[in-house]
Amino acid sequence: MKYLFIYPDFLEISKDVKNIPGNYNEGIASISAVLKAAGHEVGLCHLTYMPDKADFIREVAAFAPDMVGFTIRTSAMTFAAELAGWLDDEMPDIYVMAGGYHPSLAPEEVVALRGVDAACIGEGEFVCLDFVNYYAEHGEPDLKADSFWLMDGEGRVHKNPVRPYVTDLDALPFPDLDLFDYTQLRSNIQQNTAEVIVSRGCLYSCTYCANAQLRNIYPDKTRYTRFRTPENAVRLLERVLEKDPKIEGFSFNDAILNVYEDWFYTFTALYKERIRKKYTCNLRFNHLDERMAKELADSGCYLVTIGLENGNEEFRKKYLRRSMENEHIIKVSRLLKSVGIIVYTYNIVGLPHETLALSLETIKLNARMHSDSVLVSAFYPYPTTELKKIAEEGGFIDPSVHPLDPVQLRMPQYPKSDILYTKYSFQTLIKKYRKLYSAYTGEELSQKIARLDRVILSKYYPRRLIAAVRKRTHLAEVLIKRVAARVLPSLYKALRRKRDDRQRTMNR
Repeated sequence: MKYLFIYPDFLEISKDVKNIPGNYNEGIASISAVLKAAGHEVGLCHLTYMPDKADFIREVAAFAPDMVGFTIRTSAMTFAAELAGWLDDEMPDIYVMAGGYHPSLAPEEVVALRGVDAACIGEGEFVCLDFVNYYAEHGEPDLKADSFWLMDGEGRVHKNPVRPYVTDLDALPFPDLDLFDYTQLRSNIQQNTAEVIVSRGCLYSCTYCANAQLRNIYPDKTRYTRFRTPENAVRLLERVLEKDPKIEGFSFNDAILNVYEDWFYTFTALYKERIRKKYTCNLRFNHLDERMAKELADSGCYLVTIGLENGNEEFRKKYLRRSMENEHIIKVSRLLKSVGIIVYTYNIVGLPHETLALSLETIKLNARMHSDSVLVSAFYPYPTTELKKIAEEGGFIDPSVHPLDPVQLRMPQYPKSDILYTKYSFQTLIKKYRKLYSAYTGEELSQKIARLDRVILSKYYPRRLIAAVRKRTHLAEVLIKRVAARVLPSLYKALRRKRDDRQRTMNR
């Protein structure tokens, strides 16, 4: 069989911009490795912008696939639906399946799309292999295939149970690194960094996150958070370096790299002995102490991203299911920075029941912990998540809002214009509050903070206008950086390295 992956790898803001490098996708690379090992031919249509119909059909036809597989995240559903419709118009005989986050969480939406014949639910390596093998042998799909919802010729949907997940990740082949051109991926062009994943799943059940809902599709939830053995994980990294010796470091995209301490310390011992490259990773505040911070730095970690999300303790606990004290968050941030690790935080604005005042608490917490940079997103109600249900119960979801609207909720206490103001003013406001925390103490500090709060929250403050101006500035800066990374990669990388080195020095 000739199997073609179609990967819409762009956002609404960049859908018309060409020459932007794409991102690595572990699921595609892993399934490809399994299919190739069984003798199937695999190709990749990696779309980093929305093509026109003729170009898209031409690229698909050039590979002449027997079967097509879309990888779809929720924010790409609109694009995937259009692309699948084009295939149905021009190449209706090709069998089309879809997998990824959205098909796993909302298979009924995906299988109902024009041009989509089946939705794969959950992890797809061996279920896709069995599906493709059956199709190759019989010339038709197996309507009883595990982990698939399928549309038959009469328009009926066959809903099959999910096959148990693979518990031993070492049993999986290493991802197909030949499918993606590592040298042309965004992480490599920008930083000579390879994206890797050595685990699956997450222990936690944050209400806004799809990870918990993906765990819930399986009957057995007890062993869902799995890691390759430390030896196997290091062999994977060695293989990546063999493919591209110019790689200077790794970006671990695992949910929480150090969630199992025994595994992590064994892994870092091997990493220091055999890899000896800098790396970045995702962490969680309650998995960090002085010993862990030192081990991270000693093993080559120079930057971490940590989910902060909201700065109000009670709000985090009630609506996000994240029980962390602000003073502990500040302590951990200072601890990481003291060993020279750069701290980035994930933040969400426009959460159900949130207000502008609550968002200011998030900004002020970032200012107090001296976050080196922030990643800010507007809340998106992902299918089946608990926080989407909370938003529905609050009456905040308007069916007329377009799926690609940057602000999905409509809340009377926190209008769209204010959410956009917060998102695009986040870093600027952090700097304003940080100056106050640095210059004043005690009652004088409280008065200065309260005064700035009143200005920002005033109904006379031109938040809508400021949001419009800063949005345009932000988008221009993003596009300039992406184009610069493509056109002048050496200069771009040198400037990033200089910035990171300066930040680490300042932290120490």
